[in-house]
Order: sequence, then structure tokens, then C-alpha cells
Amino acid sequence: MVALRWKRIFLRIHRRGILRAVRFWQTRWGERSLIVVLAICIGGVAAVAAALLHTLVVKLELFGIWLTQAPKQVHEYAWFAVLFILPMLGLLGSFVVQRFLGGPRYAKSLSPLILALNRKRTNIPAVEMINHMLSSAISVGFGGSAGLEAPSVLTGAAIGANSASFLHIDRRHRSLLLGCGSAAAISAIFDSPIAGVLFAAEVLLPEFSVSALVPMMMSSAVAAVVSRQIMGDTQFILAINAPWQANAVPCYFLCGIFCALVGVYVIKTAYFTGDWLKHKFRNAWQRLFVGGSVLCVLLLLFPMMRGQGYLYIEKLFAGDTAGLVASSPLLHWIPSETGILVLLLVVVLLLKVVVSVLTVDAGGDGGIFAPSMFIGAFAGFVFARVVNLTGLIQLQEYNFVAVGMCGVFTAVMRAPLTGIFLIAEVTGSYILLVPLMIVSSVAWFTARLFEPNSIYRKALAESNLLSEDRDLTMLRRLPVRLNLMRNYHVLKLRDPLKKVIELVERTPEEIFPVLDDSGKLLGVVHLEKILAVMLNPKVYELLVVFDLMDPPHGMVSPDDDLGWAMANFEKYNLNYLPVCDADGIFHGFIAKAPIFAKYRRMVREADSF
Repeated sequence: MVALRWKRIFLRIHRRGILRAVRFWQTRWGERSLIVVLAICIGGVAAVAAALLHTLVVKLELFGIWLTQAPKQVHEYAWFAVLFILPMLGLLGSFVVQRFLGGPRYAKSLSPLILALNRKRTNIPAVEMINHMLSSAISVGFGGSAGLEAPSVLTGAAIGANSASFLHIDRRHRSLLLGCGSAAAISAIFDSPIAGVLFAAEVLLPEFSVSALVPMMMSSAVAAVVSRQIMGDTQFILAINAPWQANAVPCYFLCGIFCALVGVYVIKTAYFTGDWLKHKFRNAWQRLFVGGSVLCVLLLLFPMMRGQGYLYIEKLFAGDTAGLVASSPLLHWIPSETGILVLLLVVVLLLKVVVSVLTVDAGGDGGIFAPSMFIGAFAGFVFARVVNLTGLIQLQEYNFVAVGMCGVFTAVMRAPLTGIFLIAEVTGSYILLVPLMIVSSVAWFTARLFEPNSIYRKALAESNLLSEDRDLTMLRRLPVRLNLMRNYHVLKLRDPLKKVIELVERTPEEIFPVLDDSGKLLGVVHLEKILAVMLNPKVYELLVVFDLMDPPHGMVSPDDDLGWAMANFEKYNLNYLPVCDADGIFHGFIAKAPIFAKYRRMVREADSF
């Protein structure tokens, strides 16, 4: 009873105070200014959420280190057992959080968010403002091999969507505010405001116009400021770079091709591993046990693949290969340090994506951002080291570590501008902008030859849920049932022509359905054919509707979208399509002209924020 009373009080304050203030602002200063102010607020809140996530992961990592130190007092090698079991504990804790806070439809990837934005569906449950933070923090903090970027983006998107819903913002602008939250999350987690905006524009909201970048820029900039105040002004990845050499430009082109091939391998291996795990072990607890066990073995053998791996990227920049070798004590039975290093490089390139997929699909939570950058850093290092061993040219390996990160990231995400500025910002490699541009563009172009879709859009595109065609994308947002013409006159097979002519004289309709007694569509009669027959009055008494009827070409279902309807319009060269359900029951017509008018209106809305 008390809770109900407080709820009523809150709703009264919301309706009489907050919503009135919002309407006053819109009336006095306009809707666009309100969107910008909300973008700033969303940026600040998303930055706080990202900082909390980062802090929680650090605390859990320190707790995990303490757990591995304590058993040494019992036995010299007892810490191996704790190190082995920690990732499984992280998966179990993350799995429990997902089940209690997220439910069976808990989304770990950005693919559902991309599809929802594509369909203009911006209703995100409020619980997603916290459940991704807790789930990913537990999973990654205890050693799971994944990044924090996707959970941060989903959290920021939830903050933006729920802020818009709470303030009753017009639906046209809710996607934009959702993008503001996502951009702010990337900005805060990486301290990269430009990359945050570009990621939202390239990956989440590609159909928005340039003017829509203004609120996202404000949100991203505020997030960067707030996150620096909370986490301090430190370089995300300590990198060593030098001015790029002109004679190395051909090698940057070749490195872009190599990174593209690695990125395509990442995409295909990620889908193969995830599909195999889900089809082989349909029970979630079985996946948790089997996938978690394989993950624990791999991470015990190769500890450098634990967590986000940014520490080892810094070792690559510093050329500290001895530090990489020392990170895997179980491999010291190999007599040569060079042999260990080669094994580690091969394992990272081939198995990092596998352990990342096992982390997420076995029960944990996380993203592919960090693994892509990790694999890219090693790919760039391997490329430069192999070229140097040939003696043909001496490359700066640390520069290729940076461009390798950019190349593989671009090949996996298909976001070239994001890749360029993300790497430049997180490593401070602005001096390498030209090589980054070369590698990013070559990797993007080459990767598309082998795999046309990004890791987020591949499943959606193959399921015919998403298309790069802007026109088709917009039309797919609307179902046929919302565009039905229900004002029509029904004809029967044996109706005389005289009755049809009388009907034409008093109605402006251009098409008439022919139905049986159960409402099933038998055919259609077009006005053109009726007018042609009217020129010969001698046949009035001889013809019936059956003689004028045409087959119902291009028939669509009420559950189809307008994209499919437009394809039928073009295929059959018609202006009207009949709409019938699976049983053949007629529901009405859809017309081409109103669809074009609606499409033009959608384009205007997309071009303005």
C-alpha cells in the first residue's frame, strides 16, 4: 500500500512537474535545444556508468590476484588451481546476473541493438542500465577474455533510450539520444571522444545526416571530461611511436591486406565457434560447464589471453618480447625463448577469438572490441617482424603494432573512420594518421571481398533482416498491415458486367477484389479492363466478372514489410497489391503512391534531428 502511494506521488510529480517543464522548454527555446541539453546530460551519466564499470573490473582483478597469492602458503603450486578456476567463477557469476536481471532474452551483442535501431524500436528495459555492467565486470574481472566496450555501449544506449522515454521525447529523436548514450560510452571507456561519435555514426546510426552528429559530439565530449575527472588523465595504452618512413608505404598497403585476412578469419571463426557451441550443447548449463572448462584450460596455458590484454599490447609497443615469454610459465619446458614467442604469436592470432567467443557464449559477457585490437596489435607485430627477418627493409615494429590494431579492427567492425581515430586516440599515435588511413582503407576494401558484412551485421544480413540499401532499410521498418486500404467493393464471380459498370460510375476505385463466400481472394478486376469493355455496349449482357478477372499477382501478407511489397510492385509492374493471410483470406490492398509519400516523409525525418 505504501509502495503504491509513493508510485502515485512519483507519477504526479512526473506528469505535473517534469513533463510540464519539458513542454515549456520546447515551446520557449525549441526542440533541438532540448535534444542538445539531454545529450549533454546523457553523456555525463554514461561516463559515470563507464567509470563504475572500469573501477569494478579493476577491483575484481585485484581480488583475483589476492586469491591466487593466498594458496601459496598452503602449497607452492596451489595457486595454479585458483588461476585455473577463476574464469569459471566469472562465467558462473555473470550467468547468474544475466538470468536474474536480464532474463532469457539477454542480449550480449550489439546485433540486436543495430536491428532495433534499424526498425526504429527504441524501447530498452531500464534494467539494462545496470545488468550489462555487473555481468561483464564479473566475467572480465575474473579473467574472461573479452572487452568492456559492447556492455558499455548497451548501457549507454539504455540510458539514452530510457531518458527519452521518461521525458516523452518525440519518437523521431529517440534513436538519436540512444546514439548519444552509445557514443558517450565509447568516449568514456577509451577516453576517445572522436571515435565515440564516429562509432555511433558508422555502426549504429549510418542513415543519420551530418547534422545529427552535433548532439552526439556534445555527449561524447562531456563523457570524456567526466571520465577524466573520475579516472584521471592517463594514456589508455602507453605506446611508442616515431615518424613514419616514406620507404615503408608499400609495406603499409601489404599490412592492410594481411590485417583484412586476419579480420575475416576472426569473423568466420567467431560465428563457427559460437554456432558449434550452441548446436552441440543446447542446454545453457552444459554450455557453461563445457565451454568454461575449455576456456579455463586455454587461459591457464596462455595467461596473456586473459582479460582485455592491454598490458601485453604495451609490451609489444615497447618491444618487450621477453615479457611476453615470461607471461606463460607453463611453456618454459620449451628450450628456446624464440620457440615460445613464435608459439604465443601463433596462438594469439588463431585462438584469441576462440577464447573470446567461449567467454561470451559459454555464459559470460563482453565485447569483441578489445579482442580485435589485441589480435590486430599482434598481427601488425608479426607482419613487421617477418619483413625485418627477410632483410629487405627495416620496419619500425611499434608503428606496425598501432596500424595493425587499426587494420584488424576495421576489417572486423567495418568502421574505417572509427578505427583510425580510435587507435590514434587510445595510443596517442596521431603522428601515424597517414599510415592508419592507408591500412584502414585497404583492410576495409579487402575484407569486403571475402566477407561483405561486419561481425555485428553478418547474422542479420544472412537472415535477410538488414540491408545496406538505405531505401530498403527504411521501408523494412513498416509492416504492410499498417498501410492497408480497407475501402473496397467486393465482386463475385457471377456478377454481371452491368453491375460492375454501375459500381465504377459511383466510386473512384481502380481495382476490385473478387472473393468467394468465405472471403478468400479469387482474383482482381482492374479499372482499365472495365473501361476497355465499356467501349463495346453489345457485350454488356454477355460478360460476367469471371471474364474480366485477372490472377492476383504480387500477393503479400499483412506481416510482410514494405520492402518486400515494393519488390513485388517492381516485379509485376503494378500500382496495387492484394494482401491476404496464410489461409488466403483477403484483407485489403496496398497502393504504391502512398508508400512513396511515406518514404519521402521518413527521409525528411532522418535528415533532421
